[in-house]
Amino acid sequence: MRIKDCVEQFPISIVKIVLATITACVLAVNVITIDRINQINEDLSDRKNEATWFILQLVKEYSNFIKESHIKPLNRDRLWLAYDLTWSRFDIILNSKESSKFIEQASYKAFIDSQFNKFKALERSLVLLDTEPQIQDALTQRIEVNFEEMIHFINEKFQIESPITERNRTELQRLLTYQKASTVALVVLFLLISCVFWVDSKLRRTIQRKDALTCLLNRTALTNDIKHHLKHPIYHLLSIRILNIPEINQKYGIDYGDVLIQVAADRVANCLTNDFALYRYSGSQFLVLSNTPDVQITPNLQQSIKDALAEPIELSDMALILDITIHREANLVRRGLIEKLTQLSKKPVTAV
Repeated sequence: MRIKDCVEQFPISIVKIVLATITACVLAVNVITIDRINQINEDLSDRKNEATWFILQLVKEYSNFIKESHIKPLNRDRLWLAYDLTWSRFDIILNSKESSKFIEQASYKAFIDSQFNKFKALERSLVLLDTEPQIQDALTQRIEVNFEEMIHFINEKFQIESPITERNRTELQRLLTYQKASTVALVVLFLLISCVFWVDSKLRRTIQRKDALTCLLNRTALTNDIKHHLKHPIYHLLSIRILNIPEINQKYGIDYGDVLIQVAADRVANCLTNDFALYRYSGSQFLVLSNTPDVQITPNLQQSIKDALAEPIELSDMALILDITIHREANLVRRGLIEKLTQLSKKPVTAV
């Protein structure tokens, strides 16, 4: 299968578009949800129940704090801002004149105090995030447990005076659920998009290393392997050049020359084991490189490649024979490989 066909069967651009569309939709839901929460809170600000108003503000900022703790990579400035805002909501509930009287008369002060202490205890973990980012998930779970305790208490204990306010509170809880779900979805989408771009990058690197016609490793791959991946001191090299490709291209057309190169590549590859790497070094030149110093290119292997390439290539209306030259180099020093390859590409080689 050609590289072009592989890319066509893996429409990664379509995947990117789909993920981007879904992400945009989830972001829209998140923004609309936050906007609706703000609207509800503005409606409640006109009510006389100050304690209820501050409780709803606390829930809002707490949920936003949870959202910020979920996001990866973590935005520490926004996380600390959400923490400070939530801290201030606790402080207002406990110290505001009307609110403090309400929660004290309703016997809620002990619970709010305990929740505030649990919340302040999170500060040490937030500081540790700078040096120990792996604790983010555990911190998020801890925050959610505290938040769920508070939500359960509010649902059970707080009685909203107005039926309209009660409906608003119910809608607020639903919107908070949507916000939490959309935040989780955003995290998942972020991971998916990261994976897609990683696959795309890897696929592009693979395509850059492969010859489009034969699917063999190309000159770029060989140069990169010599510089970065080949670690052994000694290597063995076999150069194979097809001499009559220009003549065939001129006489029969480029398509015939391409067919000959493809057939030659397949025949050489069939003669090799996994101990060798095969590269298309230039238009009509192939290189066989041993992967380790212990694996040598023997005369028998060289002869088998020569015999395979000597067989006529049957086309629909004719049979063509390759005119080839083969040159073998043994015990090449790794640092001298590029120089040897340059020499082989500049001067004609003698048939063996």
